[in-house]
Amino acid sequence: MKRRSFILVSALSLLGFGTFTLIQRLRNSVKDRVLAQPKFLSMLCDSDTIRTLGRAYLKLKPDETRNEVLINDLLAEESPKDSLKTEDMTLVESQIEKRIKQDFDADDIVLVQGWVLSITEARQCAFFSILNS
Repeated sequence: MKRRSFILVSALSLLGFGTFTLIQRLRNSVKDRVLAQPKFLSMLCDSDTIRTLGRAYLKLKPDETRNEVLINDLLAEESPKDSLKTEDMTLVESQIEKRIKQDFDADDIVLVQGWVLSITEARQCAFFSILNS
């Protein structure tokens, strides 16, 4: 009887841990997709173009090829961990849109394959290309 109880408890705990891990990955992947989607640019072009722009930007800035670096750069004003824990991503989206406007005002732009992008937009494209490669 004790052996059965041990096996049952072990199986249930593994199942619970696996389910928890899956839920966390799904929640984070949705948040990553929100961060990686340049709103205005996605109205102008398709995902293949955004992916191409992201790859071209990563060739210009090879030191930004890791997800953590891009997330930290996209969420520079906030603590990335705190921002990503919030359930409402609209606040994060509005902060990113605000940073894009500030980039253009401050002339913090980059030319990528003939497109004039703010540095924040270019980083979003890069993050998009990493997630969708």
